[in-house]
Amino acid sequence: MCATALGVLRAHSAINALERVVREDPDPLARSQAIVALGQIGADESLELLRDRHETDDSKDVRHQAELAVDRIEKGAVAESELETAYRTLDPGTFEQLEVGEAPPPFKLPDTDGRMWDLGDSVGNNGWTVLIWVFADWCPVCHTEFDELIELREELTDADIDVATIECHGQYRGRVMVGRELEPEYWFADESFTDTYTDQIWWPHLLDRAGAVGATYGVDPMAYAVHGEYVNRPATVIIGPAGTTRFAYYGTFWGDRPSIEETLEMIRTEEFDFEHPERRSVLSE
Repeated sequence: MCATALGVLRAHSAINALERVVREDPDPLARSQAIVALGQIGADESLELLRDRHETDDSKDVRHQAELAVDRIEKGAVAESELETAYRTLDPGTFEQLEVGEAPPPFKLPDTDGRMWDLGDSVGNNGWTVLIWVFADWCPVCHTEFDELIELREELTDADIDVATIECHGQYRGRVMVGRELEPEYWFADESFTDTYTDQIWWPHLLDRAGAVGATYGVDPMAYAVHGEYVNRPATVIIGPAGTTRFAYYGTFWGDRPSIEETLEMIRTEEFDFEHPERRSVLSE
């Protein structure tokens, strides 16, 4: 977690120490986090090392993070000041305030183009609002959800449902998710996401920097590590036409959440008793 702070703070003085972790640490999670930090810092002097890790590291997760770090350094896409501010202003007193049957905590978040999205503009307009917290660009389940959202656009619109997907990252990583930056060499993809659906994304993909809104909604940002990165729990929240929360589901692993089709069916029937068949009794840490 220390590497995360160093990256967010753009701590140039830590570059040598982070490089040692990349070269020497046997834990791929530690190497990945150090690489992410070097990318956030914009460590030009680390490019040779990062290119080597992209080509030779024995962990696909480390190779993935190295590819992203090289791209953002070459573009000068360092961690934005808003990311640091979001971490510095986290307030534990606001955490876990969402309650089913009550009005959801209000929030405003930017999308990947910097446009602000206000929950208040969606809630209470006699329609439904669905909030979906996703992991990151390396998540095949998340890309499947994006495919479903595109396929079901007409049905969702006819049911008067607004959708927003949310990612607990800064701008560069959020833009990778929606195909607006580098498209990495995904180990799970048979074809290019950019070519197949990026230009069909019709809903806002929001940047929940530091997971501040996620924490308020009980999503548990940075709860556990998947693919060499600390991530939030997958979560789906449904808010009804009256402006009250009707459903809040927090996953127990990366594949545990209602599909978009199942979410649509819950809203159509107003039966919110979903439980994933593979839900785990003990949350993954």
